[in-house]
Amino acid sequence: MRRFTWAGLLAIVLIFALSRAAPPLPVHAEPMAEETRKLLEKSLSVVEIDREIERISVLRQTTQIQIEESERQLARQEAAISSQREQAGRVLRAYYMGRKDFLLSALLNAGSLTELLRTWEWMELLIDSDRKVLDRYSQQYALLKEGHESLQQDKAELAAVEDNLRQQRERLLGLQDEIDKALAGRGDENQLRQMMAELEAYWKNVGLYEVRRNFRALAGAMQDLPDWLRDHPETMETKGLKTKLTIPDSGLNEFLRSRDPDFKQFTIRFEQDRMVLEGDNGDLQITIAGHYTIQEKPENAILFHVDALTFNGLALPDTTRADLEREFDLGFYPQKLIKFVKAQDVQIEPGRLIVELKIG
Repeated sequence: MRRFTWAGLLAIVLIFALSRAAPPLPVHAEPMAEETRKLLEKSLSVVEIDREIERISVLRQTTQIQIEESERQLARQEAAISSQREQAGRVLRAYYMGRKDFLLSALLNAGSLTELLRTWEWMELLIDSDRKVLDRYSQQYALLKEGHESLQQDKAELAAVEDNLRQQRERLLGLQDEIDKALAGRGDENQLRQMMAELEAYWKNVGLYEVRRNFRALAGAMQDLPDWLRDHPETMETKGLKTKLTIPDSGLNEFLRSRDPDFKQFTIRFEQDRMVLEGDNGDLQITIAGHYTIQEKPENAILFHVDALTFNGLALPDTTRADLEREFDLGFYPQKLIKFVKAQDVQIEPGRLIVELKIG
């Protein structure tokens, strides 16, 4: 435990040192030229797409290893099932060639009750043995079929991963080419490249860490939201088998700030059809905007989707948004509030989030 404590302390010290070494882009400085802002956004996108390419490359390697292991397992299963196939074939051929008629004849021609019972017992043993042979083959065949289907799915996923990797590489090269062309011949090219390098260093050392930290805090807070709603019955209105939740953004801000003092730097705002979260600590500014959808499987939930994410006024690419959605769950699960209910509808209006629930 002490080792992890010291490791965590060392990581915090390192991040603090790096944040001082790489000067942040000032949040409240004079507005930069639109062309400069676009160049910095593109340079930040290059960094993030490069990180996405690294993630996809690891996923590709992992998927390839899974496919190779699946192929080895299938080869072992096919070897094991061959003997089962032979036994099952013998059983089926025996029945096809008249064993069934022979057994019935032996049963009907028994000369005494003792012989009848002995014949019946012998038939039961034989039929039970045959059934076990067929059952084993059936189970082995089902496993083999399932393995082949899983292998085909893995191969399809690998093809999709490779296609995504190719697209992201082309996207990266295209962005880099746009940046190089925009900088070529400019008198302030060196200054802009220095700004890009500083932005990259600050994002990698501080910005990404802070964005992930805030998403992690939000995800943790959403797990406790059902408890807060239970303590505020005024947010719930029940009519028959339906319940309507009305969550004001002022109440949600109060909940977040009471849970974590760091949320005092953040403000959540419900606008028409979207939620906006803004955070500003003086040196670092984050804006998250998104919407909710209802998910039915694997469990009923209200999921949050990130539509826009800006860091110090610079828009981050879709790859960053998707990565954060994969890692951090900002959704709401109605059954943690009331058992046996399901979310039926979700709407965002100015100042409030409205969720309709029904028993189901």
